[in-house]
Amino acid sequence: MLRISRSARHMSGGMPSRPVDDPRIVGIGGMDPGPSAKDRALGLGGGRSEVPLPPDASSTLFVEGLPSDCSRREVAHIFRPFVGYKEVRLVSKESRHPGGDPLILCFVDFVSPAHAATAMDALQGYRFDEHDRDSVKLRLQFARYPGARSGGGHRGKR
Repeated sequence: MLRISRSARHMSGGMPSRPVDDPRIVGIGGMDPGPSAKDRALGLGGGRSEVPLPPDASSTLFVEGLPSDCSRREVAHIFRPFVGYKEVRLVSKESRHPGGDPLILCFVDFVSPAHAATAMDALQGYRFDEHDRDSVKLRLQFARYPGARSGGGHRGKR
């Protein structure tokens, strides 16, 4: 015999009744509870606004700890969710040791130093490969010379 259980939804088909000032119902007269922890980490809310930026802050981050075989696409997937993300640049340099893995230099550009700082705070210590116990944690810092790029671009003021 087939039994039909009662639905938890009200007969009106809408949401269970809640007071109009319930903060979970944003946009229907309630107050906005503010950004969640995830939203703040992704730069969607207040972010880092209450913490002053250091004097060396730039809109470009230098990232260490990437595996030598990582791709630009893999790194972009890590940074793309952050508000203000512009691009990832990977530079491969030969190993200092004969037969060693190449050294990967990574620079991530954002629209402002504040956006870069939000991503840096959220991803400091991020493990690139969570399934590899030997995977190195990422180390992020503001790039020292964010405008300098190889390839012959114009570097000075015009």
